[in-house]
Amino acid sequence: MRIQRIVARAFGPFGGSTLDLAPGMTVVAGPNESGKSSWHAALRLAITGVRRGKGPGTAAERALAERHKPWDQPDRWEVEARLALDDGRIIDITQDLASKVACRAIDVALGRDVSDEILDGTPDASRWLGLDRDSFASTVSVSQAQIMAVAGAAEELQEQMQRAAATHGADATAAEAIARLEQFRRDAVGADTVAAKGPLRTAKNRLAAAVAARDHATVAHADFLERAAQVDAAERAAHAARLRLAGAEAAAARMQAAEAAARAARAAELASRHPEPPATLAAGDELAARAAAAVDGYRNRPAPIELAGPTSAQIEAELAALPTAPAGDLRPHPTVVEAHRALALAGEAVRLIGDRPVQVPDPGTGWDAAALRDLAARLALPELPEAADLEAELAQLRRRHDRGVPALATFGGAALSLAVAAGLMLAGSAPFAAAAATLGAVLLIAGFVGVRGRQAAVETMRQAEASVDPYRRNRHAAEATRAAAVLQAQEAGLPQDPAALHALADRVAEAALQEEAAAKWDARRQESEAQRAAAHSSLLAALRERGEDLADDDDPAAAADAYVAACERRAEQARQADRAQGLRAQLEARLATEGAAAAARLRADQAATALRAVAQELGLSGADDDQLCAAVTQWRTERADAFRDSQQALAEWQQLQGLLDGGSLADLEADAARRRQRATELATGLPPDAVTLPMGVDVEEHLATLRHEAQRSEREHDLARGSLDAMRSALPDVAEAEEASESARRELERVQRQAATIDTTLGLLRAAQERVHRDLAPVLARAVERWLPVVSRGAYHEVSVDPASLRVIVKEAASGQWRDARLLSEGTREQIYLLLRVAMAEHLVVTGEHAPLILDEVTAQCDGERKRELLDVLHAVSAERQVILFTHDDEVATWAEAALVEPQDALVRLPRRSRATAAVPVEATREDETPLVPLTVD
Repeated sequence: MRIQRIVARAFGPFGGSTLDLAPGMTVVAGPNESGKSSWHAALRLAITGVRRGKGPGTAAERALAERHKPWDQPDRWEVEARLALDDGRIIDITQDLASKVACRAIDVALGRDVSDEILDGTPDASRWLGLDRDSFASTVSVSQAQIMAVAGAAEELQEQMQRAAATHGADATAAEAIARLEQFRRDAVGADTVAAKGPLRTAKNRLAAAVAARDHATVAHADFLERAAQVDAAERAAHAARLRLAGAEAAAARMQAAEAAARAARAAELASRHPEPPATLAAGDELAARAAAAVDGYRNRPAPIELAGPTSAQIEAELAALPTAPAGDLRPHPTVVEAHRALALAGEAVRLIGDRPVQVPDPGTGWDAAALRDLAARLALPELPEAADLEAELAQLRRRHDRGVPALATFGGAALSLAVAAGLMLAGSAPFAAAAATLGAVLLIAGFVGVRGRQAAVETMRQAEASVDPYRRNRHAAEATRAAAVLQAQEAGLPQDPAALHALADRVAEAALQEEAAAKWDARRQESEAQRAAAHSSLLAALRERGEDLADDDDPAAAADAYVAACERRAEQARQADRAQGLRAQLEARLATEGAAAAARLRADQAATALRAVAQELGLSGADDDQLCAAVTQWRTERADAFRDSQQALAEWQQLQGLLDGGSLADLEADAARRRQRATELATGLPPDAVTLPMGVDVEEHLATLRHEAQRSEREHDLARGSLDAMRSALPDVAEAEEASESARRELERVQRQAATIDTTLGLLRAAQERVHRDLAPVLARAVERWLPVVSRGAYHEVSVDPASLRVIVKEAASGQWRDARLLSEGTREQIYLLLRVAMAEHLVVTGEHAPLILDEVTAQCDGERKRELLDVLHAVSAERQVILFTHDDEVATWAEAALVEPQDALVRLPRRSRATAAVPVEATREDETPLVPLTVD
């Protein structure tokens, strides 16, 4: 099976978008927010669809829908794919993921609906691979976060693994027998789950129902007896509530009778005390008010104020004698001070420069010192001696070489002698042959020795010539340099003695140094004079700004000294003038104090005068003002006592009128008698201790509560009695329920015995199934081992796979130790389990089809080198089955550009999309094409 294209009719951010795929390896590359995860999900769902069932689905299905339903049309969720099957058919499969109704698979060549071949509620094309939706997601469709999920799906993949083992020639009888026996167990026994409907669950449900009915009958009888006891208790509670209410009502009536008797007695007492209304005494007459004001005013009169210190007149005289504030600076201004300091520093700088240095005359040669010393050095070059010894040795070597015997003649004599020896030997003259051979050998040895000696002589002569040649070149160069220096000195009129030239160079250098020093002195003196002139002008300007009238030829230093002295005089005058503000404040405070003392004396005199006037009006006398104040106070106390007595009499009269309430004393006494009679009647027949009320409660509220409790108790008693009567008519038969539960128990034991027999048989068959796993394990291991050394760079070379749990262990090449793949580094672990998925996609598909691999970001944990090796492996796998890889990694895209070859392979780039363009239909394009608009986000 190969996927030729995928069309997202309405999927996530896409609307009418198409993704074309190559038959070999397709790399779909794009940055984040370009739609890779949406295309990955669309590929899987286009093939498998989603389950059709009632309810909202599983949490995973709900999460899938929430993530990939269209953004702008959530009610429309459609995806389509074109598949090329290995049997030659081209299939267009359409998945209506929202309503799960308009789903179909069409044979394009025949126009025939082939959905019934793969129908599982909705069309599931993974069935053409011999898989289902779950096993397809666990093996073929891989994302980075789900690479390890294959280990968690081992149990669900057992059916496919057993089918694969049978197809690959293993003993499939056990698997088939287990399947049939499990089917028989499902029919004859059934599952032991809550929702199961087989005989075992039916027997258990029947037993549970019978036990529940028996327990219900037993509990119902116990409940009936308990309800009867509750009815009796409710009846007793209602009687007690009625008794509490009657006792409280009797106690309340008794209390009301006592209150009525107390009111009648109080009314009789007040009537005897006040037969007539009491007279009213006015408490607020004018004389009493004036007496109170006079006493308060006298008591609160101000104390006399004692005055100390100079008087206001003395302060005014001292203030008049002070000078006025001066005009001008009180302290030297910073600009003047700074300019004065700058002028002094400039004058000191001029003084420190000293006298101008004396110059030495220049010899007038026109040459500088460095050129003269260079000419002296060239004139002083030493004469190199001739290499007489080396020249003589070289001549001797040449003569010796010329006198040497040619090696060619020596070798010719040796060859001639050896030829004569061979002829004599053939002629039978052995002694002469031996002599000729000996001579030939001696000549041959001499030839070799001569050749080696001549070669040594040539090498010695070459070394001698190499040693003599530098002496010759250096000697000739020194002679040429010295001759050129002599000619240059003659032409310039300079001495040819190197020592004289060095002395002349010293005089030229000294004259240059003195000239440079004089120039520096002139520059420093000119700069210092300019600074002193600038400081002179700055000081004059600063003094003029402070108001000093100066001419340009005035001495600014003396003017600055005079300005400083003037500032000091003004500062002293300002200090004297500053005292005026304090004296004014002191004068103001003294005037206020003298005014307050006069006002206090006036208020004290007025309070004493008012007190004397009130005392005279009241007819009181005293030796002084204090005694008059005490007499007026005593009069006010006696007047207040009389007013309180009048107020109390008026209050008692009003209380009497309130008790009578328009009636008479006889009416009150008659009402008290009636209440006593009522209390007696209510208490008749009640226990003495029942006629009582709690202390400190609101009587009416307490009575209302007791009435409510009595009514509630009556209702509860009536309800309990009615419920008991209804329960009596519906009581189940306990004996019949026990007999039914025993029958159900016997049926359950029969089914359980049958289940035990079947389970024992299944145990034996599963032992045979273990053999199937042992046959399948090497198949998976060999498939993983095919690529493991490549992706692990030789670190691991052997693999063992447990088909029951899909646990993988690998052998370390360096140590020979077996390692659990789940405990290795994250990158190595994911690559091993990715190879396991490739192996399962290869060996679990037993229908003759080749399952594609749909991979999302599976290289995320790889370093650069391992990433390229894994990509090479996937590329090699794509020769056998289609590989579709989604990635955001630029390195993967770069590899794809170099490694993939169209039309077998393809690189598709997905640019970043924005939500604003999410609903625009677009075509995802290959590397050599240009997209119309950006693709959408994940």
